[in-house]
Amino acid sequence: MSKPLVAKKEVVLKYNVKVIWDIVVNNSDYKWRSDIKNVEILENGKDWIEYYDENRKFFTKFTLKNKEECTFYSFDMDNKNFHGNWIGNFIKINNNETKCIFIENIYLKNSIMNLLAKIFWNINKIQEKYFRDLENKLKEINDKTKE
Repeated sequence: MSKPLVAKKEVVLKYNVKVIWDIVVNNSDYKWRSDIKNVEILENGKDWIEYYDENRKFFTKFTLKNKEECTFYSFDMDNKNFHGNWIGNFIKINNNETKCIFIENIYLKNSIMNLLAKIFWNINKIQEKYFRDLENKLKEINDKTKE
């Protein structure tokens, strides 16, 4: 097996860990994510599919591996081009500050894709986009509570 593409992002967010946790683990509320068009939660509740286009041709299936309230969340992912895993650690600093450490490991299924991905597919930028979307959602919630 080839070496994975790895993205690791550590960010301190000025929000309560529970607020962040509730957003990240709620897979049915995906509208805040700029990269997702639809999510289908499967019957067992531990699997879901994220669709990236309106026609549902580009998608990834996820399987929950571990979920420890407000501290740890992990899942496996699989689509036609890759498989891998995602790990999220949530560390409460104080009531209004949380350190999030998200690690993603991607194993490409095709050796040609493996070469091209190193040039054209930056998974660190994908995590940066995720955190931008998350921060926007947190600001939106914060603004609503101030009204």
